[in-house]
Amino acid sequence: MDKVVAAKRDITEAENDLEKVLRDIQVAPRADKTTISKVVEDAFTKLRAVKANLIELEALVTTDDP
Repeated sequence: MDKVVAAKRDITEAENDLEKVLRDIQVAPRADKTTISKVVEDAFTKLRAVKANLIELEALVTTDDP
């Protein structure tokens, strides 16, 4: 269960970092932000999916505990 807690913490930190980068990109020159923002948006989408899967896994683990 400690690994699940650590993973959730890491996901939250990564989400916060990605949100900051997205805000920073909004003020970057157009040529730079077009390519970078797409990569960051894709990473953020994947991160959200992983977080949802982790939450489901945590629910299964806690349900199976005696």
